[in-house]
Amino acid sequence: MPLIGRKSPLSLNNKVLLFKQILRPILTYASQIWGLAAKTHLKKVQIMQNKILRIITNAPWYIRNDVIHKDLKLESTENHIQVISRKFFQQITRNNNPTILEQLNYTNNNGKYPFSNATTKWILPLKPP
Repeated sequence: MPLIGRKSPLSLNNKVLLFKQILRPILTYASQIWGLAAKTHLKKVQIMQNKILRIITNAPWYIRNDVIHKDLKLESTENHIQVISRKFFQQITRNNNPTILEQLNYTNNNGKYPFSNATTKWILPLKPP
């Protein structure tokens, strides 16, 4: 019998704890570098989280996913990824290793371009005929 299944004898709090400690880290593995991932790829992770939470709570089909998240006090995967990504990059700046600090030169664009390696704006002006 699965630990977080519909018929599991565990309490809802213990099931959510198992999700937070075991399943969510698997779903969001290396997500600190997903900053430029397409929304469609992030949505797939969110769909998987929604399915797992629906199984944990044994919620019927008509209960909205955001209600389940709110009741369990869980954030969406997008928000969770943003939080752990922010922590990751803040920790990099406090590192003393020169090799790691050199990597900041590639990620810091001072807000000038949307991507760190972008050096040219590819805008073609419209010319009248």
